[in-house]
Amino acid sequence: MSAAFILVALNVHCQQQFNIQNSVPSEFDLSSTSYPKDSTANAFYIYEEGHTEFQEKYDYDLVTKYTAKIKILNKEGLDHANIEIALGKNQSSKERIKNLQAHTYKLENGIRTKYALNPDKVYTEEHEKVDLLKFTFPNVQPGSVLVYSYELVSPFTFNFNTWRFQDYIPKAYSKFTSKIPGNYEYYVTKRGELELKDLKTRVIEECISFSSRSAPAGCLETIYEMENIPAFKSESYLTARRNFMSRIEFELKQITRLDGYVKKFTKSWKDVDNELKDSDIGKQLKKDRLVDELLPESIGSMPNNLEKAKEIYEFVQKNYTWNKEYRIHSDMNLKDILEDHSGNVLAVNTILHNLYDSEGFKVYPVLSSTREMGFASKVHPVLSDFNYFFVQLEVDGKEYLLDATEKNIDFGRLPFRALNHYARKIDFENGSSWIDIFPEGYSQISYSDSLKVHENGTATGNSRQVLTGYHALNFRNGMAQASKNEIFNKVSRPNEQTRAIDSEFENQENPSENLMIHYSLENESQKINDRIYLNPFSFKFFESNPFTLEERNYPIDFGYKDLYNYMVVVEIPENYEVEEMPEQKAIRLPDNGGSLVFSAQRINERTVNVVCRLSFQEPVYPSVFHSGLKEFFNEILQVQTQSLIVLKKIG
Repeated sequence: MSAAFILVALNVHCQQQFNIQNSVPSEFDLSSTSYPKDSTANAFYIYEEGHTEFQEKYDYDLVTKYTAKIKILNKEGLDHANIEIALGKNQSSKERIKNLQAHTYKLENGIRTKYALNPDKVYTEEHEKVDLLKFTFPNVQPGSVLVYSYELVSPFTFNFNTWRFQDYIPKAYSKFTSKIPGNYEYYVTKRGELELKDLKTRVIEECISFSSRSAPAGCLETIYEMENIPAFKSESYLTARRNFMSRIEFELKQITRLDGYVKKFTKSWKDVDNELKDSDIGKQLKKDRLVDELLPESIGSMPNNLEKAKEIYEFVQKNYTWNKEYRIHSDMNLKDILEDHSGNVLAVNTILHNLYDSEGFKVYPVLSSTREMGFASKVHPVLSDFNYFFVQLEVDGKEYLLDATEKNIDFGRLPFRALNHYARKIDFENGSSWIDIFPEGYSQISYSDSLKVHENGTATGNSRQVLTGYHALNFRNGMAQASKNEIFNKVSRPNEQTRAIDSEFENQENPSENLMIHYSLENESQKINDRIYLNPFSFKFFESNPFTLEERNYPIDFGYKDLYNYMVVVEIPENYEVEEMPEQKAIRLPDNGGSLVFSAQRINERTVNVVCRLSFQEPVYPSVFHSGLKEFFNEILQVQTQSLIVLKKIG
């Protein structure tokens, strides 16, 4: 190969790249029809850049200069030509946009064309807490490249601009520069698993002047870069997206004034504990006198042991109803809740707390956030991060986390929405502390089935099922508004060939006991010519594989440890013999993270025993387990659907 040919080939290769150096659309930007890093993308950012600093000309407000270049690949991507810019505000101040420019670039008959946004087409929607500036790019078609820029002027120096590297469409390149005066100190936090391509810092002398009577201050400039950023795609077993979308967050810690005075903007937990003591939450937690005569004598006269603690819990569960609202930071009058027998999560669990406290139990309030809310900051206290409330009770040296808002949950178990890794226990005497939220033990479903196969290929039998933990909770909740037929077909997950002849339930309304289910079963005929094809599983563990993404950059959060046991005894009809048995399997996840064991054995000429055990031994798996779990679920589904016992007629 000649040197000239190699040079030409290299030049062609270099030209076949998106321009990630700046916002100017290249010929390749305009002519390309796909994004190689993600064949499913409908649109993507070719280039994005932001720069945030304090500016004298805007009276030392924070100014963010933003530029983006977006490629529209197909009709499904046209929605990304609709732009919304959130503008924060409070009663006295608001953010504003300056120097907005937007252009649509495209090739028309091979000629590069450019269309400018008409300023009259830009409008602002006003809302209670934030305004939305909106516009749509002109003349957009698949293949168009959209370029826009603006300056966001913000008076809210407490919240330095958060830079979101990751979005719901991919980004080829994203860059953010922060320039912070030396007398401003921010907490800087990187979120998400994606790695930065580069991080550069430098000190700029005499960067900004805050007064004509003082020397200019220096600044710390930090440049963050990231390339080939995948779109954030949601999949099952995900808590709040905000926990994992890659971004850089800033929050003002303190400012050192020119006279040396240090003004702090973030508080310690000691400060917050003192505030909570005097807040509405603290005041309501002290109103034990309102519940002094609330308990029946039969409960109040009991010694302070675990049995009494459970009775108090069940009393609140049965007599007070959660109104489905959180609102833990709103005003609350405990007297009203006691009269109405209904209230938000703070109200119901405050009654629980105060009853325990008035009876002399050792009990603590706990502030937490729900799975949908996201993780509360551990760096420093941010009360707005918390939207939930429950209690911690200590009895006989053991700690119990309790929440009385669910009617169908057992003592010592939190609702699934509260399984968000950790929470803050409030101790007004000794100071608050973090506690972990991971349920002890496994939530289980155990199936014990017996099936008698008949000569016509049908099968009849029984299924006895025992459910504990969150499986019992989910089942009880599903049973609440359902008929027996709906319970069987929707809640129990039978396979396509199975129907219930009769159903019985034990402990349906007693969460302190295991939920027991009994079904009389009938399976449709699976006979073809002289053979019967029997799937021994009358019920499914899972309907489908919850993992469909090629790649996942956030943990798999089941919330609790899981265990399934399935045992089936199959009786074969006379004049038939076993021709084929399903393949045995024994599969383990790495690091002893879980296992699938399946076997089918002939006990005698007319009896086959089938055993399947499935376990997930961790409530949360890191993202590196994603591909393994995906394949693991494929194996589970295959066992459920393809494990056939083939019976052949004799003679």
